[in-house]
Amino acid sequence: MPTKNSKPATTKPKKPSPVKPKFLDTLRVPGMSPAFAGYDGGIPLWLLARGLTVSVDKNWPAKPGDKIEVLSIVGMKVLAEKTLEPGEEARSSFSFAISDSDLPNGDLILGYRVWYTGGPSNDLSYPLTLMVKRTLPAGEDQDHITPGHSELNFKISDTEIREIQAGRGVTLTFEPYPNMHALDRIECQVGSFLAPPQQVTGVGQQTEIKLNRDQIISIGNGTSRLVSFQVVDAVRNVSTPRSRNIPVLVDVGSANYAAPIFATQNYPGLIDLESLNGEPLHMQLFTYPDQGPVGYTFFASYQGYPKLGGRVLHDQYIPIVAAGRPHDFFVPHDKVRAVAGGKVEISFILFQGLNIVGYSKIASAAVQDAIIRLQAPIFLRYPSHVVNPIPTGGAAVEIPWYAWRRPTDKIMLLMRYVIPGSHDLILYDDLFTVGQVPEGVPIRRLIPYEDLLRFDGTTPELYYVYEPENILARSTSLNESLRQEVRIGAPGRGR
Repeated sequence: MPTKNSKPATTKPKKPSPVKPKFLDTLRVPGMSPAFAGYDGGIPLWLLARGLTVSVDKNWPAKPGDKIEVLSIVGMKVLAEKTLEPGEEARSSFSFAISDSDLPNGDLILGYRVWYTGGPSNDLSYPLTLMVKRTLPAGEDQDHITPGHSELNFKISDTEIREIQAGRGVTLTFEPYPNMHALDRIECQVGSFLAPPQQVTGVGQQTEIKLNRDQIISIGNGTSRLVSFQVVDAVRNVSTPRSRNIPVLVDVGSANYAAPIFATQNYPGLIDLESLNGEPLHMQLFTYPDQGPVGYTFFASYQGYPKLGGRVLHDQYIPIVAAGRPHDFFVPHDKVRAVAGGKVEISFILFQGLNIVGYSKIASAAVQDAIIRLQAPIFLRYPSHVVNPIPTGGAAVEIPWYAWRRPTDKIMLLMRYVIPGSHDLILYDDLFTVGQVPEGVPIRRLIPYEDLLRFDGTTPELYYVYEPENILARSTSLNESLRQEVRIGAPGRGR
């Protein structure tokens, strides 16, 4: 593990000082995982998919002819370089694309050197100490027929949990797995309860999580509460897919009524997306006439849990119009498909007017896995994806709604263009928190004229990266949208 004395990376470009500093600010790596255990951050596998993007914020009195070298500090290997052309000294930052083949697996210390025009004078930046990790926890799934990762195994002390078992606690034991690392964390979900991430006991050792009665009550009652886990490493790589689901009976507390029934389920415990064929998920709610007479109301609730984290919600008030008969509850197809590879839970609360009469048990099912990608953002009013002429007031971008979006999600909108034959990169990035945007409504952001002008004559990729709150796992399939190639300005002007 490296030791260092590094200055944290800046989050915003600083106004350059008229006096050259002895050490320049650290460079930035958009999308890197947060600092941990002696490292400034980590580089997961998905971030290397199209080369590593690094940015240097201007923090010196730049002039035309200044030369920037991005360095691997160990050995002072030049990974990318750029000489400022007239006019570029006014830019606030400079971005580069580093080839995956130029990066090690393991420790990496990045920095940069600025050679000042007109002489041998130069300054180095503070180092940025990173861990690059290309291996996924548990490695490859060796069995693509049986649901769940073949190398992720665990057991539960009790598969029927009633008051006695809840009182003494329930223990989950997780077995060692390939590519195990001492800083790995186990993320386990038991029914509706997300256990706090647990660092593994040690490489090659079993890890235990014990659930107390309060946590077991949070699981929710049901005859088939699903238990599964995934492993997230220090740089936010995640085991793919999750472990298999183990069904557990839970009967603790005050659930009065039978769980909702899956009316469109061909395989017990599994929702087959192909069989659903684009239609809503059909559920039925039932109480006996003496439990739910006419005039009472079901508050039906659907909660979907995507395979890498987050939550998809759908609920509806359904008046009882015929006592003792099933009442229909439909979940939109997009809210089911968004949970592919995860699981769903459906339950209801029974109301008499505004008063709660009782709660149902929870119906659970896994959802067939599928590749679900976030749709690419688009420029509004430019259906052909050609922004020409460049509007002086800037151009609005629309980020499509996704079913598991939450107000606390962070989104980074990116426009990226690698100049052919070089490591030089034109990059626009806009990091923001979603906030209170109504369900189903896309998000709009404005890219200013000055930033669009930097891409004049080029064909950059427009996309975004999403990061949910309190979810460690990251992967290209969930966190990064599809990329849309766009043209900015008239062809032939770009580099």
